[in-house]
Amino acid sequence: MLGFITCTEKGAADRLLARFADRLVAAGRPVVGMVRADVPQRFDCEMHLRLLPDLGVRSISQALGTEAEACSLDAGALEEVVAQVNRALDMAEPGTVVILNKFGKQEAAGRGCRDLIARALETGLPVLISVPPETRAEFDAFSAGLGEELAPEMDALESFVAGL
Repeated sequence: MLGFITCTEKGAADRLLARFADRLVAAGRPVVGMVRADVPQRFDCEMHLRLLPDLGVRSISQALGTEAEACSLDAGALEEVVAQVNRALDMAEPGTVVILNKFGKQEAAGRGCRDLIARALETGLPVLISVPPETRAEFDAFSAGLGEELAPEMDALESFVAGL
């Protein structure tokens, strides 16, 4: 099962998936993955991910300077985070929900979380992810019709994982 949400408001999908992960953990449900961490930013577009379960917060940004116009994503740091989550997936028990912050530009280009998504699905674990409008076509090609679009609401996420 591959469920995804799309939000047009910047940061809305990040906040929803992070709150949902917290709700699952509080209910005792095993969760593996990465969600956006609410950390004060030192520079524009700085990104931090909270790794689940209990693997801490990691920055996936690089400071490029005040005049920089390029993306501040540190692709190497993202790959390290993916490797950490992949190792956590090795110990996932049945009923674990995999939550990944987004199918972004790295995934659209064939990198990032793509292999992690595929591996989780192959092992029968449900995956929840956000898909921004700008990478929807690449996600649709990657998921080959397996993705189920969910309303970006807590109730829809709850329904998706209910009974798993």
